Amino acid sequence: MKRLKNFGIGVDIESIERFGRLGVIDNKLFLNKIFTKKELNYCFSKKKPAPYLAARYAGKEAIFKALSSIGESNLSYKFLEIFNNKNGVPEVKINKTGFNELYVRLSLSHCGDKAIAFAAVMELESHEQD
Repeated sequence: MKRLKNFGIGVDIESIERFGRLGVIDNKLFLNKIFTKKELNYCFSKKKPAPYLAARYAGKEAIFKALSSIGESNLSYKFLEIFNNKNGVPEVKINKTGFNELYVRLSLSHCGDKAIAFAAVMELESHEQD
């Protein structure tokens, strides 16, 4: 049986215009430092990629805040991959060993000139039943 060991939350808001500038969208070094190839493919498959880039960036920042609130802070942007499941719900994959007992729930939204993300991180511990 698994029980909740730790719980953290994080939120972040980003300016879509920041990601809409040609300098950012064309800055491959920056984009490749922050996003995985799958994330970039998804965002650039959209007519306007800036809101999707901003939302995913906000998502990663919100996840970092939630992780740091439970004492986990040794991840880089590329270890987190945000994708949509078959129902369009954002999901997170942490691509680093030692993080398999963490479950992340993420909500992303964008409207007008802002993108926002809310993340909840749950750390579970295993217990044997007597």
